[in-house]
Amino acid sequence: MRSDSKAPLVRPVTRSGRLLRGFIHRTARFAGLRHVADRGWPRFEGGDARSGPPVVLVHGFGVDGTTMLQLARRLVKRHRVLVPDLPGFGLHPRQDPRAIDFPRLLDSIDDLIAALDLPKPVLVGSSMGGAIAGGYAASRPDAVAGLVVIGPAGIEPPIETEIFAAAKRDEHLLRIDTPEDFERVYDLNFTRSPWMPGWMKGIVAREAANRADDHEIILRNLEDVMLGSPDRFRTVSCPTEIVWGGDDRIIHPSAATLWQAAIPFAGLTVIEGAGHSTMVERPDEVAAIVERLMARVEAAGD
Repeated sequence: MRSDSKAPLVRPVTRSGRLLRGFIHRTARFAGLRHVADRGWPRFEGGDARSGPPVVLVHGFGVDGTTMLQLARRLVKRHRVLVPDLPGFGLHPRQDPRAIDFPRLLDSIDDLIAALDLPKPVLVGSSMGGAIAGGYAASRPDAVAGLVVIGPAGIEPPIETEIFAAAKRDEHLLRIDTPEDFERVYDLNFTRSPWMPGWMKGIVAREAANRADDHEIILRNLEDVMLGSPDRFRTVSCPTEIVWGGDDRIIHPSAATLWQAAIPFAGLTVIEGAGHSTMVERPDEVAAIVERLMARVEAAGD
């Protein structure tokens, strides 16, 4: 999936959404992460390119790179960090959602690496982003230096959550049409939901509702990934860490042992008292795991 470097970015539909985006971009700069939108890839980027392999943070479904910023700001002092918006999400130039499926998302990582002329990266993916990062490492083992997956989709968990049960009934509980939907999905992601002011929740809910139809099409395209088997990931050969929130209500942590069985040399950390968006709820602990992975990558390169 080649990004059109001349295509316009998708912009927030409301003035308040645009103001919020601008505020996030300015705040990220204080942490050393500037927002860049060249070569068809809107992204946050920072750190020293000479500091080893770049770390690419791959966000989950229905959100964008801003959900990875708390983790990014903990890594950027020691590593070059890139946080892109994937096709179909965030500010990425618009593409037909019917064409966005798992193979095309894997191709988009090829395009990101080529467009930005990146050396072999470490991929860190959350939820859908974990499936993409893991699938990329499995299908292109020579292209990835290391892998961290955080509550990843990609393997159907032995214990079914409400989200998975609904998907099998052809119901999509992650769809956001109203502020009430946003509150429900937001709370599902955490054990203790981080405080967010009501006005900000309203902005995010309105922006999400504008993309709800497109996102549902993409989610339906990814159902075979969400309900997949471990076989897809058995060819991962790079240093790998698996991270799961012990209280994950979206993808049950019972899938963690299946991931480790598929990638036997992978480390596994279950963070008790954390939910699905572990990198938001417990960013210090996730950052420490990424740093441990980076040490493994450096040791493997010696």
